[in-house]
Amino acid sequence: MAGNLPAAESTSPPAKIEHPVKESDLTKVVLTAEAVNRLGIVTTTVEKRPLTRTRLFGGEITLPALNASANSNSQSVYTILPSLAPAELVRLAQSQIDADGQVDQAKVQVQAAQQVLNRTEQMRRDKVGTERSVDDAKAQVGMAEAALKTAHARRDLLGPALLDVNNRSTFWVRVPVYVDDLSGLNASAQARVGGLKDSPENVSRPAVPVAAPPSANPAAATVDLFYAVKNSDTALRPGQRVGVSIPLHSDDENLVVPWSAIVHDVSGGGWVYQVLETNMYMRRRVQVLRVVDNQAAVTGDIVAGIEVVSTGVAELFGTEFGVGK
Repeated sequence: MAGNLPAAESTSPPAKIEHPVKESDLTKVVLTAEAVNRLGIVTTTVEKRPLTRTRLFGGEITLPALNASANSNSQSVYTILPSLAPAELVRLAQSQIDADGQVDQAKVQVQAAQQVLNRTEQMRRDKVGTERSVDDAKAQVGMAEAALKTAHARRDLLGPALLDVNNRSTFWVRVPVYVDDLSGLNASAQARVGGLKDSPENVSRPAVPVAAPPSANPAAATVDLFYAVKNSDTALRPGQRVGVSIPLHSDDENLVVPWSAIVHDVSGGGWVYQVLETNMYMRRRVQVLRVVDNQAAVTGDIVAGIEVVSTGVAELFGTEFGVGK
C-alpha cells in the first residue's frame, strides 16, 4: 500500500572525498645540494619543435641484390627476385652447388687444353709436330676458356652463396606498403628496423633506402620498399619478420623532452619532474605521443621553456614515495 511505503531518504553522495588534491597541487620535492649530487640530477629545457612522425610496417629480412664477386659486372638473380620463398631458396642453393661444380670442371678443361697446347708447340719446335696440330690445340684452349667464362657468368647470376648467408654483415628488408599509403611516406629517408611491437622499449637499428627493381603484389594492392640494414651482431636471419618505422612527410611541432625524462607510475601514467626553483621539483602529468631517437613528443600539464629533470628521474620518483636512496 502507498501509505506503508518508507519515507524518502535524504539524497547524499555515495562517496565523499576529503581534502581532495589537484594534480597542480602535488607534493613538492625539496632536496639538499648533497642529495642532488648523490641522485645525479640533470635537467633540460622543454622545447617545441618538429619531431618526425613515423609509421610502423611489417617487413621481411631478405638477401641483398649483390653481385657474386667484386670483380663481376653481371647482376645477381636477386636483382630480379629480391625476395624468394623458402622452397625457392632451396632450389637456388642446389643450382648454386651445380654451378660451382661446372666452374671447377671448366677450370680443369682449360688446364688440360693448355697442357696439350704446350706439348704440341714443343713437338713443333722439335720438328716432330705440325702447325695444324698447334692450331687445333689453340682452338681447344679458346673453347675451354669460353666455357669457363660462361660457367662463371652462370654462377654470378645465381648470387652469393646461401650457405654463407648467416655470416653476411648486411641484409635487405622488404616492406610491403599499401599503395594509398605510399604518398604520405618519406621513402627516401632513413628508416628504423626493430621488433614488431611499436613501443619506446623496442630496440631498433637504422636502415638505409636502396634502389631495387620494382616489386609489387597486385592481389594485396601493395608495393615493396627495400632498405639495407647492418647485421654485424648476426641477430637477423633471412625470412625473419621485423617492424620497420618509416618517416612520414608531414612534420608538426610538439613539446619535446628526452625519453629519459619520463617516469611511469604503476597505472602506466607518464610524469615529468618540473624544476620550480633550485633543488625543488614537482611532478607534472604528460602523455607520450611518440618516441623518435630517444626524444619523446608529449602533451600535458607542461609548456615550452620550463626546465625538467632528464637524468635521475627514477631516483627522484623513489625519493618522493619513500623508496629512494
